[in-house]
Amino acid sequence: MIARLLALIATLCLGCAAPSPPPPSTVRSVAVLAPSNRTGDGLLVSGASLLEKYAFRTDRVTVADVLGAELRSELAHRGFAVVPPDVVHAATGGRPAGTPEAAAEMARHGHLDAPVLMVAIDRWEPDAETHPAFVIVALDAALVESSSGTVLWSSHRRASPVATPGTVTLGTAYEIAARKVAEELVGSWGSERPPGE
Repeated sequence: MIARLLALIATLCLGCAAPSPPPPSTVRSVAVLAPSNRTGDGLLVSGASLLEKYAFRTDRVTVADVLGAELRSELAHRGFAVVPPDVVHAATGGRPAGTPEAAAEMARHGHLDAPVLMVAIDRWEPDAETHPAFVIVALDAALVESSSGTVLWSSHRRASPVATPGTVTLGTAYEIAARKVAEELVGSWGSERPPGE
């Protein structure tokens, strides 16, 4: 337990990048592309166990799926018009974009007019397989103007922990980390609005 606490403190000392300023105020709609997973791990949230796969027929859900959904939710709460995920999926074939250039190309090819938000996950690593206290996350993100390829906003999150207190399973820890990272990424993009506004 002390070793885990020391590891957390050491990782916290590394810190993460200061929040990037928000994109231009002219951006009112966003298409969230499927996040790219560069970790080499499937990062499964659910659907991995034999019981889930064969007895309950649980769909496979990954960190990328959850992170994309959380980003759409955070943007909608901040008043952005979010392009529906099925429209983005149809336009891109559900493929992720690992670079701003690839994001712009996919948006042009798929006729997406709204700026596209791409996220590339470089690291997503729990401190333990059970009862994870934190997940170390590193990623790059960019908001790209689809017509010109201009990067309107970008962020680099250096590897640092995201606390997941009280969790028992990796899936739950991954969901909590995805929610917190989404809020961290777009939290400066505008004030959160009450539901129904």
